[in-house]
Amino acid sequence: MKNFKLAAIQLDTIACEVNYNVHKAMHWTRQAFEQGADYVFLHEGLTADYTPDPIRYGRSLQSAEVFGFISLAKRYGGYVSLGLNEVYQGKAYICMAWLGPEGIVGAYRKSYLWPNPIQLGEGGFEKWQADYVPHEMGYRCERCVLGAGEGTVVMDVGELRIGCIICADGSQPEAWETFEKDRPDLIFWQNNRGNVAKDEKVPHYAKKLKAPMIANNRVGFSYHHFQSGGTIMVADNGSTVAKANETGEEEMIFANYLDLKKRSSKRNKSKASV
Repeated sequence: MKNFKLAAIQLDTIACEVNYNVHKAMHWTRQAFEQGADYVFLHEGLTADYTPDPIRYGRSLQSAEVFGFISLAKRYGGYVSLGLNEVYQGKAYICMAWLGPEGIVGAYRKSYLWPNPIQLGEGGFEKWQADYVPHEMGYRCERCVLGAGEGTVVMDVGELRIGCIICADGSQPEAWETFEKDRPDLIFWQNNRGNVAKDEKVPHYAKKLKAPMIANNRVGFSYHHFQSGGTIMVADNGSTVAKANETGEEEMIFANYLDLKKRSSKRNKSKASV
């Protein structure tokens, strides 16, 4: 398979400030392309973060904000995964929008909204919701206000088949089962939470599914929640190839796709020695 340069970016964005967030992310995306990236990976909910009014601050796939990234993709011949706070058919969604030289490649909508059953434990959603105070918890009750997708997917993006999964999806075993049935070339786990580098599911599933993984994250304050980042690129044997800081600073990291294919490299070396 052809090699590709992958760029994962962790940014500090501001809730409700769509123009600012998009403007900043376009500058960083342009820098990634200028440094030779073929694929650029951005964090979950980048355009608006969590808001008290997801419809007001959401954008459709047919919006000027999305078109800006498409124009960059066309100019540089690469692909961008945008964390879009989306409005689709009158509902708000958390969306992973894939954009390329041909325009909109596809959209995966987060399917297992937070808090999901495994995260809740005893008492269930009703008990959790009774104690939920929106402004104190950063408007993060996705199940209260957002629409849910139809399950994780593997999507053809350029020459790579990419498994798409977003944040709380990863707590549900059935979300990962998609990639067992249909093995992707790469899994992209888009996040907006504390520190993804400390999540043991990243190396675990990369190794189990024999698929490289990029788990990216935001940094800085989402309201009063401070997110540390820890964006990470993991090979198909579970080893770390590249990792961003875990101190909440903005950063861009790179890896070559073939450097994430450790198992393939071992097989090729074995064949060569025969």
